[in-house]
Amino acid sequence: MKPEEFKKLWTSNEEKLNPININRLNGLGLCDASIQFLNTVGLPESAAPFLSFVTDSDDLYKGIHKLTKIYEFLEPEFDKYIVIGSCSDGDPIVVNTELDDRIEFLDHEDYFSSKPFNTNFSSMTDSLIAYRNFIERVQKENGEDAFMNSNFSDEQFETLKNEILLADSKIQKQNGFWFEQLQMELELRKDFQNE
Repeated sequence: MKPEEFKKLWTSNEEKLNPININRLNGLGLCDASIQFLNTVGLPESAAPFLSFVTDSDDLYKGIHKLTKIYEFLEPEFDKYIVIGSCSDGDPIVVNTELDDRIEFLDHEDYFSSKPFNTNFSSMTDSLIAYRNFIERVQKENGEDAFMNSNFSDEQFETLKNEILLADSKIQKQNGFWFEQLQMELELRKDFQNE
């Protein structure tokens, strides 16, 4: 998805995006495409499934920074990671500047070991839209509390799975974030059904 398409789709629900000032992006080692995306479109402050993203802020935890600036005890080899957000459990979502700005998440309980999130910002925005559409479909078709109660059909789940695969089939084959999230959705549904 092109950045302008994501911006139009995301803000169509009156949800806001947070572009980052170019001065905050300079010197981080990001490629031109990533800088342009973050500067002209930006990221949502939060998105399903329980993700939060950086804003245009000097704050160490709300703004965009190298991982080693936030966690000064890390070795210089972690300089390649630029923090752009976090998962619900506090794992940082980062851009790996040594792998063509691949989006990854780092397991903070395993000395920040890296796992794939998305190939780039374009595939990440496709994934965010796919997940948001899934929640909207489930709530519309199954009731307002349906998503929180893991009340979704196999067909609804398959649509999400296919859209996530379409967004970034390369990363999904590596059992990254979205693969884990899909597995968790199925486990939560099973738990709710067994209550």
